[in-house]
Amino acid sequence: MMKGKAIIPLFASISLFLTACGDSTTDQNINEDTGEAANEQEETTVTVEHLEGEMTFEEVPEDIVVLDVQFLDHLLALDKQPVGTVYASTDQALPEYLEDLPGDPELLGTYEEPNVELILSLTPDLIIATDAHEGIQDQLESIAPTLVFDRMEDWKTIQLKMGDILGKRDQAESTIADYSEKVDALREELSETMSEETVALIRPRDDMIRLHTTDHRTSEILYNDLGLKAPELAEEQPDTSSMISIEILPDLEADHFFLLQDATNEELTKEFMETSIWQGLKPVKEGQVYEKDTALWVGYYSPLALNIVVDQVAEELIENE
Repeated sequence: MMKGKAIIPLFASISLFLTACGDSTTDQNINEDTGEAANEQEETTVTVEHLEGEMTFEEVPEDIVVLDVQFLDHLLALDKQPVGTVYASTDQALPEYLEDLPGDPELLGTYEEPNVELILSLTPDLIIATDAHEGIQDQLESIAPTLVFDRMEDWKTIQLKMGDILGKRDQAESTIADYSEKVDALREELSETMSEETVALIRPRDDMIRLHTTDHRTSEILYNDLGLKAPELAEEQPDTSSMISIEILPDLEADHFFLLQDATNEELTKEFMETSIWQGLKPVKEGQVYEKDTALWVGYYSPLALNIVVDQVAEELIENE
């Protein structure tokens, strides 16, 4: 059972029964047992904070629906598969790295437009949504208790909350510790070969090029977790991304490009690649442009995806050097 406020276990009926018995020894034994049961209840009851307040769990929810692929990733990292999930509109299906799931969860439409009727048909115990689903929140709440997380929240915070919900806090902490150990080792290795090399994360879009700045959450993996050096233009921006024209791209003075691509920008990317400006860039001439999947790199900010991103960075900057 899940409730929106704190739960106080009720043992009043047990106390009345003990009074009626009149046997002090029996009373003492039963009271001790009751105390142990209360402690066990307290230990298994978990309260999770979310954007709508708090939700208290007296038991682990069995049938969970997630309305963001990154939440699917979070659960799978804890060996829990939801009964239903949305998918990213850029993929029109589950991402490739999550295609071979053993139980085939019901696909519920896109992240932007989840199918409420399908969600209802699954009779979930819990729905995990984001602030982007405010318009259908009342409908979701009428189906099942609904957690609402900020999808831009730090992935480690969300992972710990998922661990609490599933009664797997230790496993969630291990997932985070394993990631930290992995990036620390790679950071040390990169420091020996990339200390003077700049790396830019770019994505052609809307006839321009989106430069992801150092404040972007994926950029934080590159520049904070892995210690890579950002171009000055990526450091001087107030937002998580900045739109620049291809004519400005040489001013970036990057040594390496991680180029984000998907079906929505494939044609634009080809157009840019055919220009003399693009062909004259140092990363292009030196074969240091690494084409990566947009959704994987910026859409699924969660442990399984992030480990793949880190592996891909290692492959390009160390293994292929």
